[in-house]
Amino acid sequence: MIEFGGTIYYIDLEAMDKTVNKELPSGDIKTKELKTYLDENGKIVSAEIYEHTTERTAEVSAAKYDFIRLLLEIVMDDDPDETDATLGPDRILDKTPLSYRIAFNTLLKYGILKEEE
Repeated sequence: MIEFGGTIYYIDLEAMDKTVNKELPSGDIKTKELKTYLDENGKIVSAEIYEHTTERTAEVSAAKYDFIRLLLEIVMDDDPDETDATLGPDRILDKTPLSYRIAFNTLLKYGILKEEE
């Protein structure tokens, strides 16, 4: 958990998972493959059709994953010795670099960084 301005925050891994995983339709993926056999003259002798069914798996958006990882690195690399916890999170954010404020607010907005209740 992250203490920031006297408030404890944590990283919600479920929210991060929902953010980086692409929405995919449910069901299996079916593919067909046509294999033809030719004689020495290049004429089709026979043909076979193969059908493959595979279970649909989750896909991760690499761009979102990398960006969220970068935002988390920015927030996690903060030096707590430079802040006064009695100021509260809003006042402390005013004294941080723009990159930190954007990272912190973006993680809060997407529910990846949550305040402990």
